[in-house]
Amino acid sequence: MEEISYKDIVKEDIADLLNFTDRWIGKNYFCSKELEEILDYSSVNEINTSLKAVSKSGEIAGVRLTLAPGEWVSTMRGLSTDLWRVRPNEVGYFKSLFISESFQKMGIGKELSKRSIEKLKELGAKAVICHSWLESPNNSSQRYLLSMGFEAVKEYREFWSEIDYHCTKCGPAKCRCTAIEMIKYI
Repeated sequence: MEEISYKDIVKEDIADLLNFTDRWIGKNYFCSKELEEILDYSSVNEINTSLKAVSKSGEIAGVRLTLAPGEWVSTMRGLSTDLWRVRPNEVGYFKSLFISESFQKMGIGKELSKRSIEKLKELGAKAVICHSWLESPNNSSQRYLLSMGFEAVKEYREFWSEIDYHCTKCGPAKCRCTAIEMIKYI
């Protein structure tokens, strides 16, 4: 098994991150400006909650984009804050987790998530929320989150349809995939 290191994602990583997300999420899912905004929401008091896994050769093996507790809640749609058992400003957000195909089944996703949760705890978060991709192969997204202790909150049909990108499942047609809002209390 190849040696993997875990590092904070910084703005200098954006070009490499775009290449990675275009390949594993879908072409044009993110743009440079959006990734910059995500990184702004990821860091508080020099604690960065967004991480990357890097192989010994320098290849990005995986990314976990996470928003720190705070103002991000007002910018997001598809949230059922009235169903959460904590205040919205005490919740972090798992924006995206993707692992390169050649590095899957190595525990990298769980390790990225665990490390990100530890950083959220340092920032006083009491929960982390995410939107699980219901149509992921073999429902791997929701199964993974359930194994990490997440619970379903609410379903949102055609959640990603407003994003003009080439969905890896629906493309080239508009994405019609369903999101399951999920929460883990920490």
